[in-house]
This record gives sequence, structure tokens and C-alpha cells, in this order.
Amino acid sequence: MAAQIAGNNEWLTVAETRAKRVLSAAAGLFSATMARVGLALIAVQRDDAASAEEQYAALAPVPGIMVFYIGTDQVLGLLSVTRGQLDQAVAHFEDSLEFCRNAGYRPNLAWTCYDSAAALSQRNGSGDCERAVTLLDESQAISDELGMRPLLERIAVLREAIETRPSVPTTYPDGLTQREVEVLRLIALGRNNREVAEELVISLRTVAHHVTSILTKTGAANRTEAARYAIRNEIAT
Repeated sequence: MAAQIAGNNEWLTVAETRAKRVLSAAAGLFSATMARVGLALIAVQRDDAASAEEQYAALAPVPGIMVFYIGTDQVLGLLSVTRGQLDQAVAHFEDSLEFCRNAGYRPNLAWTCYDSAAALSQRNGSGDCERAVTLLDESQAISDELGMRPLLERIAVLREAIETRPSVPTTYPDGLTQREVEVLRLIALGRNNREVAEELVISLRTVAHHVTSILTKTGAANRTEAARYAIRNEIAT
């Protein structure tokens, strides 16, 4: 974890030896999972796709838990990036974001926001860069407050890379914007305005403005019709 945060790989070999020793000693589930998380982070730091495959298979059955100050959803996301599975990585990071917000794990939330933004930037699909910038804003706000300097440095580098990259045109039906689509997806999931505001880290007034715009553009009379519109147009499932 120190290597992940500071970018110093000096002790990876020592950590790897200890983790493998734990696994060879028929350790209990928690100790074995902790060792696997260590090996997973080592695979990510070394960009070792083969080891990432092995650790992903071992950790996939235990999502949604914290192990040694890091969530397995976040680790699965990092492994997926190393394996070249960016869609899968984004999905795992979304699970990690929800987990960290619900549990109040703000440092982990800041790192997951960054990791997800990096994966979205690498995927560079329609709307990915816009979503990445939103996540970087959230990560920076937390990092500024908590004094997370190594993460702040990475945020600055990634933000510059995104801002200087030619954007991919985003097209949604009826002129919906990327942010309106994000709000509409949450509406389709049954979220109220306050829940939307919390998930997207925006004000209630801004949510209300987006909802009004969505109803106008889609011709929906209410949130229920807007949800049906989202499903019909494959904006939400």
C-alpha cells in the first residue's frame, strides 16, 4: 500500500515473500484475503497481467469488504485495469464508490474517485472524460481537506492530461447533456432529489434544475415517465 501511495517499489519483493508465506501456511480466510490483496497491489504496481489474473480470480468471490485499509472492490478495479478490462474496472470502481460513501471511508473514496477517473480517461468513450473530471473534483476536495499530498499530485497530472486531450463527441437523445444523463440514470433507479445530489456531489437546486430540463427535453410528465424513457432509450436498464 505504501508503494501504491508513494510510488516506491523498494519493498515489493519483501512483501511478496511474506504474502506467499501466509498463503502456504493454510491461513484463515481473513489472513489469506489480506495476503491476496497484497499480491494484487504488487501485480498492479508491476503491471503484471498474469499475476493480476490470478489475484482477480482469488478475490472476485469476496467483494464489498475492507482489508487492511483498502476495499476489495477498489482492488478488483485496479486488477481489471491491469488486465486490460476497462469496462469491468469502471463497474468495480462504481461499487467501491458506493461502498465508501455508505461507510464514510473518505480517504478510500478519494482514491477510488481518482482510480475510476484514470480508468475512464484510459477508456475514453463517450462521456468518459466528463465523468472523470467530476470524479477528480470530488477526489481533490477530499484530498485538500485531509492533506493527501501524493494523491493531489496525481490528480493534477491526470487532470492536465484529460484537459489537453481532444474530446470525444458525446451524443444523447433529445439533446440531453452528460450530467442530465447521470441524473436520469439515478431517477430510473428510484433516487429522490436529495439522494441524487449526494451521489453526484451537487446541490439540491442544481438537481431540481436538471430534473426540469430532463422532463422538458424528453416530454415526460413526471419522474416515472422519465424512468421509462431512460429504459426505452437504453440510458438505464
